[in-house]
Amino acid sequence: MKTLVDRIIDSHGGAERWRDVGEVLARVSMGGLEFTSRMQGSPLQEAEVTVSASMPTVSIADWPEPGCTGRFASSRVWIEAADGGVLEERCGPGAVFRTFRHWFLWDRLDVLYYCGLSLWQALCLPFSLLRSGCELEQLEPLELAGERLQALRVVFPADVPTYSPDQILYADAAGLLRRMDYAPNLYGAFWRVGQSLEEHESFAGFVHATRRRVFPCMPNGQLLRATRLGWMEIDDVSYTRRSVSADSGATAS
Repeated sequence: MKTLVDRIIDSHGGAERWRDVGEVLARVSMGGLEFTSRMQGSPLQEAEVTVSASMPTVSIADWPEPGCTGRFASSRVWIEAADGGVLEERCGPGAVFRTFRHWFLWDRLDVLYYCGLSLWQALCLPFSLLRSGCELEQLEPLELAGERLQALRVVFPADVPTYSPDQILYADAAGLLRRMDYAPNLYGAFWRVGQSLEEHESFAGFVHATRRRVFPCMPNGQLLRATRLGWMEIDDVSYTRRSVSADSGATAS
């Protein structure tokens, strides 16, 4: 009998197909109160992003201005000029991100860090559950407004940058992820949020939630949908192959 993890992985495209993926490419927009409350408007508007399937790295083309590239890695974020030169950089952005200033004011390297970890998780989940070191535990289902969702707790290893290492994922009867709850490092352990995953679409055999919304989460599991903390829109998803061959640069869409 398939486990909940197996059903989730299979419903989103399958482990075997994912092992052939080198990079995920997409057009993404992001925004919300998480940004505007820290003096940032809409950080990504129809941005062309590239995400590595094998390691937490992200690049954002023509960001924060045309000709530049924003780059995210686990231990560093930087802005690269068209000639490859580094215009700005920050090492250890996760630790710096939790200082007092970051409750009220972000600079563009802060935006790059937050967008980078958001993009990598959004475009690689649920296949990031296959990574070595992930701790998985099936929990009691969540029942709200007549809907029953299967619950999976995941604790990500230290080498995976996330909103929070300890998360609960919720899947429907088909295995599609519909929601994820966590206490983001951005706010501290006292405030939980729920991310609603909506409008699933298939791209080259993989299924992605193309609409994501983040809301405060009440102790009873209800989301305060009147307060939208963040949002993400995903479109035009394609993939490059992992194998080094003549067709390794080809994409499927």
